[in-house]
Amino acid sequence: MKAVRRPMFWYGLAMWVLSVVISTLLIQLGALIMSDVPTAGKRIAQNDFLNTTELAAIDTAIVQTERLLADKTHEIEDARFVLRSWTLDYQNQRASFENWVKTRSATGADDQNSEVVERVRAIELLKQEERNAGRLVEDLQQEVIAAKRELQDLRGERSAILTAANAPYQKAQKREVLKVFLFRLVLTLPLLLIAGWLAMKKRQSSYWPVYRGFIIFALFAFFVELVPYLPSYGGYVRYIVGILLALILAHFATRGMARYLQKKQSEEQRPETEKRKLIEYETAIKKISDGVCPSCDRQFGAQNSRKADSTPASNVDFCVHCGFCLYNSCDNCGQRENSFYKFCGACGVPAQKVTP
Repeated sequence: MKAVRRPMFWYGLAMWVLSVVISTLLIQLGALIMSDVPTAGKRIAQNDFLNTTELAAIDTAIVQTERLLADKTHEIEDARFVLRSWTLDYQNQRASFENWVKTRSATGADDQNSEVVERVRAIELLKQEERNAGRLVEDLQQEVIAAKRELQDLRGERSAILTAANAPYQKAQKREVLKVFLFRLVLTLPLLLIAGWLAMKKRQSSYWPVYRGFIIFALFAFFVELVPYLPSYGGYVRYIVGILLALILAHFATRGMARYLQKKQSEEQRPETEKRKLIEYETAIKKISDGVCPSCDRQFGAQNSRKADSTPASNVDFCVHCGFCLYNSCDNCGQRENSFYKFCGACGVPAQKVTP
């Protein structure tokens, strides 16, 4: 049985919603502020660390070599076309000469010796033109190979210039990232410290929902917003801070538990009438319904196996650990009721005060 008033339940839920809304608005506001604040100097590019004069000269040479290579490629295509043309003419002329020689041998004509010489000379001229065209193609191919090698060397020099600029560029980039990280760390770390102080000192304040929203915002700002700007070693900062926070929480939790145990030991020595004044009504109703003594916080009876019903299975009227009165009987009707009930659930008569 729950003794909490329903408005209190809805009020607690509304306060949690308010905390989430406050934290969300603070997160959005922080993002806008960080986007408008110049967190670093000029934007660093790799081109800032290049030898631009030497790089420009090499780029110009690469462009000229590529144009030369393209021109030589076109010339080779034209030269090969000429070579094929001379080769075809030579083959046709030679075939015609061979047919003519066969015809002359068949007829036995000897008066055509001068024509034989002329035909042979023409064939040799065609063969010479074919050889010249072939040499031209070979020369052009050699020039293309030389241009390709030169282009490969130029590209290697260009790559070396880019590689030489990479080291100072990476160093400068890490330095700028570190600046951004330190700047954001300076902003978020105090927020985290303030959030820790609020969590330790203001939990009982009536403005706790507002403080809780700020705590959620501070945790988000440090452990989420700071992550994209962490340098390669920045993870150590996040985990070290997390470990420190865990140790601090463990320290205060240990001290709190020690104070709690000491308080309970002190309360057990007091008269029951004083104990009842220190226990809140709603807390006592809930604990007794759950089978827990509201005085010593120990379970006083076995629980039912059904989860829906948490009422102790045994009829225990007093705590077996501290002797605190848990249930008593109505003076009017004798109904057994929770000792903290203000009215009898059977007859409605005001409950009598429990006397030790």
